[in-house]
Amino acid sequence: MDAIKCLISRRSIREYTDQPVTERDIEDIVTMSQMASCWENTQPIRYVAVLDQELKDRLAKECTVDFPWNTENIHAAPALIVLCIVKGLSGYEPDGSFSTKKGTHWQSFDAGVAAAHFCLAANALKFGTLIMGRYEEDKVKEILSLPEDYDVSALIAIGHPAVIPAASERKPLSDVLSVRS
Repeated sequence: MDAIKCLISRRSIREYTDQPVTERDIEDIVTMSQMASCWENTQPIRYVAVLDQELKDRLAKECTVDFPWNTENIHAAPALIVLCIVKGLSGYEPDGSFSTKKGTHWQSFDAGVAAAHFCLAANALKFGTLIMGRYEEDKVKEILSLPEDYDVSALIAIGHPAVIPAASERKPLSDVLSVRS
């Protein structure tokens, strides 16, 4: 798939086929995702792939109790990616001080770039994804025994799309672009 088609065709997928997502599939997607730019090439992103159905269902049940739409989306997907970032790398100087007045903002920025790259890489390989931001982070970290220096940035459902929705209407270009010449 060419780059323009990949960018234009990527959608949030909420319905998947029964076809499994393999460890090799995830490795291929993460290999491409690792090319995402990040703060001073610190490469702070970590991907935790949940392929075990029981563990995925446990995360859905225990970590999204207040967000039932995410519970359903996790149950529907054959696999789940827990996108994490190592704290203290993005936006920091070697001495631990902030590099800019934005403070920890760069951590979220790097995670967002990584999530976008992951979803586009998945789309290029004919997988569908859904980025979710509503979950109980402490519970996710506990269930997966994640290191203390990891922050969970997003949950990403992944699978082979059963339904690819039409693109949502976008705002006019004049609303989102201003040019200073």
